[in-house]
Amino acid sequence: MAEFPALPSPSEGVASLDIETFLEALDGPPQQGQTDLTENRPRLLTIDVRSPAEFEEGHIPGAVNIPLFDNESRAVVGTDFKRKGRYEAIRKGLQLAGPNFASFLDTLQEHGAKHGSRLLVYCWRGGMRSGSMAWLFSLSGYEVQTLQGGYRSYRRWCKKMVGPDAIPPAPVMVLGGCTGVGKTAILHELRARGKQILDLEGLAKHRGSAFGATGKTQPSNEAFENILAFAVRRVRPNCCLWIEHEAKHVGKALVPSGIASWVSDATLGAMVVISMPKDLRVRRLVQDYCSDASEETRDQLKQCISGGLAKRLGGQRVKDALRLLDESRWDEVASMMLDYYDTLYKKWASQSRSSKRIEVDCPTLDAAGNADLVVQAVQPLELDLGIQTLSEPVATSEATAEAAAVVTAEVTAEGNCQCGEVQILCRGDARAVSYCHCSICRRLSGSAFSAQALFDTAQVEVRLQPGGGLTSFRTSKGVERSRCASCMAPVRGLLGGKMAAVPLGLLCSWRESDQSTLR
Repeated sequence: MAEFPALPSPSEGVASLDIETFLEALDGPPQQGQTDLTENRPRLLTIDVRSPAEFEEGHIPGAVNIPLFDNESRAVVGTDFKRKGRYEAIRKGLQLAGPNFASFLDTLQEHGAKHGSRLLVYCWRGGMRSGSMAWLFSLSGYEVQTLQGGYRSYRRWCKKMVGPDAIPPAPVMVLGGCTGVGKTAILHELRARGKQILDLEGLAKHRGSAFGATGKTQPSNEAFENILAFAVRRVRPNCCLWIEHEAKHVGKALVPSGIASWVSDATLGAMVVISMPKDLRVRRLVQDYCSDASEETRDQLKQCISGGLAKRLGGQRVKDALRLLDESRWDEVASMMLDYYDTLYKKWASQSRSSKRIEVDCPTLDAAGNADLVVQAVQPLELDLGIQTLSEPVATSEATAEAAAVVTAEVTAEGNCQCGEVQILCRGDARAVSYCHCSICRRLSGSAFSAQALFDTAQVEVRLQPGGGLTSFRTSKGVERSRCASCMAPVRGLLGGKMAAVPLGLLCSWRESDQSTLR
């Protein structure tokens, strides 16, 4: 009698990853930097097997939902677990989900999964739901990995990234200014110039004022925090992080306490305050909120004034504003709103604890020109901090070719820290070898002098193993030194943002290039 092969156990062929390793598989190493910190570009198909309602409330960015149970079935199984125990809950779950197993595989292929490809799977606690789906996918020929602790472990990680004890991932530049100066438009222009930005209003789907929710559906607080934590993970520490000056809420979305404190403190960065003539700000408000002048727009504005602002404006001002709206006197309504918001903003901005304040006067509504003024105003501070830009505009094709040559050049030197969690790759020839015996280098190296190879910053790549990290500190003007966060071995120094100093003792392998070598 023919024997059928034994089915694999639910755990066979399925690896379980901790949260840091899981996120690296999904999104790559941390601190990678990119012009859009919130763009979802998952490296692997990531599957959330929780119910649609759970997924809608919040999920790991980039994940797709293939629910083991729909909302009603999940409630039934949960009830059976509480009242009848584990066995009956499993039995009920098989009755409800079993007939759908084939459709789960079909949905997987609809999301682009190829036979044998690698999948990431998670549920709420990293238990039965993800284990069951991982078993099914593994049985069907996919390489499957689950998340230890499930989505709950991601939520704990989010609190660490943007919660009350979170440390700013980079020097913070807070873009402030009264309503109507076009902070969001300038922020987007800064992103186009290679600056790292967190667009709180864009992610919260709200413009920040009482009128900001018109036509928008906001994410839950949980979903908002999830996206922000994921974005913060990508921030490069040697590039400024630009954030618009916001209150504790953007509409109904609560700004995580960590980010709120970064905005109020502007650690290592500055508060950049935009000013603009009131008539221009009035014009911008009319363009933004009243451009179509439709009856629907008029009704929405009336509702905002008589609802959300009624207590703050007072009865008489509400009546005056509603009358002006009926008469289509948009400019006068906008001017009245600015009078209210200007007083509110000045009081709120005075609470900022930033030690540096940079004033930028913008005489036009041109967002691109205003962004140029901001860049010029903060450039001395960025140079002082040794700040880099993610992608500088290139003027000539020759410069483009030169930059590309650096990225693709052969690795001529490489090394690891003591524990192996940080790897350094150097491409091309070093500018020089430096032996420094200043007091700082003597103390940090514990020797009479320190020895390091000097490269252009673009020539040096830092790679982190899963769980690895860097700790950085500034020892003098324009000099930032980085060590492995685990073994504390020095791995790189940044000199004015232009040169990278790599300790010679770190470079365990040196390869001669076709040109000169270190002498």
